[in-house]
Amino acid sequence: MKKIITILTFLVTLNGFSQTNNTNIKLKQKYISLKGYKALFGKSLTKEDSLLFVIHKSDTLIPFPDDNTQLKGVKVKYVEKDSVFLDIYEDIVFKKYFYNQKSSTSHLKMRYWKDEIKIYFANNIDAEVKSALTKFANYLNKEVDSLKISYTDTISHSNFIIYNFNSKDDKKYDERIKDFYNDYYISWKENQRIYDCKLQLNSNYYKDKSDFISATKILFLKSLGHLNFTDLLPKESYLSSHYSNTKEFTEKDLEILKYHYSYGICKGTDLKTFQEQHKRAKQVLKETGMPYYIIQTY
Repeated sequence: MKKIITILTFLVTLNGFSQTNNTNIKLKQKYISLKGYKALFGKSLTKEDSLLFVIHKSDTLIPFPDDNTQLKGVKVKYVEKDSVFLDIYEDIVFKKYFYNQKSSTSHLKMRYWKDEIKIYFANNIDAEVKSALTKFANYLNKEVDSLKISYTDTISHSNFIIYNFNSKDDKKYDERIKDFYNDYYISWKENQRIYDCKLQLNSNYYKDKSDFISATKILFLKSLGHLNFTDLLPKESYLSSHYSNTKEFTEKDLEILKYHYSYGICKGTDLKTFQEQHKRAKQVLKETGMPYYIIQTY
């Protein structure tokens, strides 16, 4: 299994001078942090390499290799967000305030789908519910980069099963989900990539089908990143923990999902790492004006 290494680093272009025949020639060189170099290229530095070290704003830097072909991955410019948005995002992904209230440190990590989601609808799914959920999934597939959703009529070709469980006569696709609950169960790899989901629906709790459809869409949305509710969003939002009888998928919900699937942030991190990386990125942007990059290597 290939393991993803997500490195948050920055390339700095430093100016230097060399003297040849009494003529000053201005040189430009890109540098990478020592920690980032070791993680990206998986090798230690030689004694000769150490002669090239540069100290820049308390960081140890080394010249970035001219031949970038050895770097297998994608370099994406860091996506900057304000503190208000990040506060909401951290609560949705890491349960930031849930754990703080319990005087505990969150060990939750950012989880997401890398491979294409292939949905199989069980035969007992109501046609109207299936149509509404398909329309919603197609909309997200179109609007969110890196999120790929398709459908299959062959269960063995799927990695996302949606089924109704209203009675013991209905087939249950995952025993880890409690009977008669609206819930899902996802599985993920060590790199926090989700690879399987069983989404269970129960319409018995709903008198109004429109309410059931909204609940189904919300559950589907949460399964795309093991997302949680937050008190920080207006009550109408799908991801708000506040009650409302008029829930809707808002622009803020969409912004959060787009950000979650953006490669301008590090993937698979915990809350502490996520916050440290953003703090460092903002500091670099403020102090140097230099681009800050996310390098995703596989």
